[in-house]
Amino acid sequence: MSDAESQTVRAMPTRDFSDAGSERNFTVGQAVDLTAGEFANFQAAGLVKAEPTDAPAADAGEATPPARRGSK
Repeated sequence: MSDAESQTVRAMPTRDFSDAGSERNFTVGQAVDLTAGEFANFQAAGLVKAEPTDAPAADAGEATPPARRGSK
């Protein structure tokens, strides 16, 4: 196995799908570890995106609402 095959990429499925070759099932919203080759193939097909690793999980989806002006 080459170094490229042994590296894994943390990915997030963009929709539910099954991979016919490996018979694995993937569910949207459930992060998975893929080989670099699997990730490249699935990403090219629009099935996965790279999971961001630099953003803290607690901050995901929580935005501060804008301040209201002129209302009391």
